[in-house]
Parts: sequence; structure tokens; C-alpha cells
Amino acid sequence: MTTYIHPAEITVRRPYDVEGDWILFSTCNYRCGYCFWDEDALGAKIEPIAPVERLAGFFDRTELTWLLHLTGGEPFIYPDFVRLCSLLTRRHLISVNTNADSPHIRAFIDEVNPGRVDFINCGVHERERQVRRGTRRFVTNVLAMRSAGFDVFVSCVMYPDLFETFPELWRRYASEGVVVIPKALRGTHLGRRYPGGYTETERALFREYTARAAEFYAGQFGRRDEPPTVNPFMDEHLFLERLPDYRGDLCEAGHLFVRIVPSGEIRRCGPDDVIGNVAEHWFSRRDRASICDVLECPYFCEKYRLPPGDAGRRHAIASRMRRGPA
Repeated sequence: MTTYIHPAEITVRRPYDVEGDWILFSTCNYRCGYCFWDEDALGAKIEPIAPVERLAGFFDRTELTWLLHLTGGEPFIYPDFVRLCSLLTRRHLISVNTNADSPHIRAFIDEVNPGRVDFINCGVHERERQVRRGTRRFVTNVLAMRSAGFDVFVSCVMYPDLFETFPELWRRYASEGVVVIPKALRGTHLGRRYPGGYTETERALFREYTARAAEFYAGQFGRRDEPPTVNPFMDEHLFLERLPDYRGDLCEAGHLFVRIVPSGEIRRCGPDDVIGNVAEHWFSRRDRASICDVLECPYFCEKYRLPPGDAGRRHAIASRMRRGPA
């Protein structure tokens, strides 16, 4: 069974009303050269905007069911992160993007219900992991979460100087039962823009090891109600040559999806459309799709834009837009 399904083809979704990409903060214990956060942001003092009880309470009070993608920075160094996850998963679903190099992962396994965790994406970040001698911790944590029933997969950002040694890296991790999925680099690295900056040789290697990983993960991904939103198997099909531009398309951002930034602001997507605040406990959810006007994360864009071929739905939404609110 394939591990890639285009988001437009998904007919069954898990039971949530709104998905939120929640960037808790920028602080991280790693310093990856390809990170979109700069050195100052990665080393910023951690200043929570509210106690975790108040943060979790906001989502409960909306009377909606949320799927919250918790990311950073490194989420596991956020104060009381495990407690936050425990509170959120009483009524909502979460997913986590982590480098899986934290002593708090054992507490997470013990305290959080894996049935309420949609997925955990564990990033290899090999250069930093070698510097910090964290390979054994990483493998142990990934296998422990998987054994406890969490839907865990492992990805690796393919920065250019990794390609020469990647086959050995892949073999070494695979021998431990940890299979790595290549993930496309997005943004500028050493003066070149990616993913457009990849050579054809690099793309060929990317595709080869994506196919190898797909064999390993086929059963795991096939058992899911829907693919993970941040699905690295999308990269080969959609993001390996260039990043798509969705501006001008109708999109469900603000209605079925929001972005939450470290200040607690809830945004439709980009910075110019604030529709709520987690710490201040207000949320003005949009009731319909609207036109995309910013370049943001392509995983969420692919999931929540209305495909051009979906003419009936686009026409119905356009008609509602002309009529105004009911």
C-alpha cells in the first residue's frame, strides 16, 4: 500500500473540527544550519505566555475538537510540555515535531494516551546529533514511543553536504529498526535556494531512499484514517523540484485550519490576519473558505486549499461569498 495520498483524495478524516499549527516558541537545544530560526531565536530565553492549564483551557472553552500540531523550537524543552500534552489530549488530538533527544520522553510515554496522538515526527538532524552524542538516545526514544503505541516516523532534512554520507546514515539507522524518510530542504542554504537547488543526482538519491522508506512504513501509514498532515512522503511528489505557490486559490485557512504563533496569536495563516489569541481566550473563527494571499507551509496548503478541479464546491463557496453571511 502506498504511503502517499494526495490531500485532495482523502475522504475520511479523524474527528476534529479545526487543525492548528502551534509554534510554541523558537528556542531549541540544537543549532542546525538549515533551520529557519536564526541563532538569537534558537537561543532565546523561554518565557511562557500563560500556565499550561490556561493554554489547554482555551481549546476546551471553544467547544470544538482540535488537532494541534505542536512544534517549535524543540517542544520537549517547553516548560511543563508533558503536562500540556496530557491536558490537551483529554478532549483533543495532538501531533508533535521533535528531535527526540529529551529525557522527558519517558514521562510523555507514561502520561499521554497514544490514541490521542495523531503522529510524532522525529527529526534526525545528524550533524547536531553527532556533536551532542545523541544517536543512542534518539534510537532508544523512537523505539520506546513506537513500542508504547505512538504513531512515530523519522525524517531527515536533506541538506546538500549530507548526500554523500546519507546511504551509510540510512543503513546504520535502519539496522536499529529506525528507518529514515528523506525530507526536502526549504529555503536558502549556503547561498542556494532549495528545493530548486538540488542537482539531478541528489534528486535521484532522494527518490531512491524515499522508496526504500515507503516499503517500511507502508503498513503503518496504511492503518491510519488519514495520512499525517506533515507527511514527508509528499516531498518527492510535490516539493522536490520547486515549492508551489497557492496564492489566489480558495483555502479553508481560518475555518478548518489556523496557525498559532509564540505570542499566542491565532492567525488565519500569515501575519496580517489575526483571528484570536490562546492566552487571551478569544477566537473569531471564519465560517467559510477565502482566497489565499500568502506563501506559507506547503503541507497545510496542500491539505486545506480547494483543488481547482473541485468546481462544485468552489462554486458553492463563491455563491455564499457573494450572498454574504447567512
